[in-house]
Amino acid sequence: MELFSNSGDSSAGQIDYNRLRKDLINEFGAQMAVFSGVVGFAAMSDAQKASEDQLLEMARRVGFNIDRYRI
Repeated sequence: MELFSNSGDSSAGQIDYNRLRKDLINEFGAQMAVFSGVVGFAAMSDAQKASEDQLLEMARRVGFNIDRYRI
């Protein structure tokens, strides 16, 4: 399990990035199936290879509560 401290965001603390990545992939997969098709697939692919900082940005964009991923 990957657990990192994001030094770029002092409020981030320890984040479970594996769980965040999995939840983002699931979210984008659901969006793909429901209404966005190719856009959701592209976002899902982006989440698979995103850095920790990119994952946090994606999560904020879709409205995830980052506190749920703090350990």
